[in-house]
Amino acid sequence: MQTPQALEIDSFATPGAIFAALQRYVDAARAGSGSTMRSAFAEQARVAGSYGSKPVSWSVQEFCDLIDGKPASELQARIVSVEHAGNAAMARLEALNWRGTRYTDFFVLTEQGGEWLIAAKVFFAHSRA
Repeated sequence: MQTPQALEIDSFATPGAIFAALQRYVDAARAGSGSTMRSAFAEQARVAGSYGSKPVSWSVQEFCDLIDGKPASELQARIVSVEHAGNAAMARLEALNWRGTRYTDFFVLTEQGGEWLIAAKVFFAHSRA
């Protein structure tokens, strides 16, 4: 059992660790690196959303294959919110100019083996920017 001080230190460090997982996601998008993107996600993660009124759903590998080799070097992104309890978290990210489109992304994350990973992503594609 952890001491109260150790629990406080872990609780303070958790948001930074979650931000680091989301930053890896953003960095991979900017670089167009499918392998780096893959490292931000849990093994069985899913990605879902819609373009216009057409729903899409991909495995994490399908999503990574879609972004591989297609950098979004002009991408601007900011984390709007993060909440966590134990080894579960949720986050919202706003992205502008991911190859011309603005996105709102909602993430569910889990801590696995001391590392925070994206377990699911649901997105809304706004009008082309």
